[in-house]
Amino acid sequence: MILGIICAMQEELDEITKELALTPVNRIDLCSNSYSVYTSGSHTIVSGVCGIGKVNAAVTTQLMIDKFTPDKIINVGVAGSLSQNLVFGDVVIAEDLVQHDFDITPFGVRLGQIARMDTFSFPTDSSVNKLILDNLALPENKIVLGRIVSGDQFIDDKSKAEFLAKEFDAVACEMEGAAIAHVCYLNKLPVCVIRSLSDMAGQDGEAIHSFNDLKFMAAARAAKVVVNLLEHI
Repeated sequence: MILGIICAMQEELDEITKELALTPVNRIDLCSNSYSVYTSGSHTIVSGVCGIGKVNAAVTTQLMIDKFTPDKIINVGVAGSLSQNLVFGDVVIAEDLVQHDFDITPFGVRLGQIARMDTFSFPTDSSVNKLILDNLALPENKIVLGRIVSGDQFIDDKSKAEFLAKEFDAVACEMEGAAIAHVCYLNKLPVCVIRSLSDMAGQDGEAIHSFNDLKFMAAARAAKVVVNLLEHI
């Protein structure tokens, strides 16, 4: 099986390659980005750091699909919590994703609905989600299934976080996952989005301080989920 792994930041990908002790067998540069190819058991893994934001994420995803033809794509990284029941280091497996900053509401449609798209939210691979939930427990943190929302904004505002949670029934927010899921939906390719919580999206003070302090811890939690998934997939 060929698995594509996409992270927004190098710090996130470094935790995965460290956990797996992988050495690249090939590297390819495309569109000012590098893709590394590894072998792990019977799997071929292709990884890429897309950069922050939805456009970067979409470009990297489509290039990975076109060049490497993965069977599944896994987006891994950190996110902000939109739930008071989830804390730093907890992991959210996306059941589906919505682009919360896509706004054509003057045309009478719901906030987040993509123009001329036949779905409101972008679903993930339920079979992969089940593998994770059935086979892994973190000793210090929860792993939950829920909706993640994405937008080209770092959410660091209590009222905004509360709005996103209520408007979209979402439990976490970040800046790439929905774009990756959007591209996978168009390509009819299964996708899984794994996000560990690095901050409370401004609900407990300034999220930027928590993010900078805890992103490595959160990335390490997400990496453990990926390692477990590769053992069972």
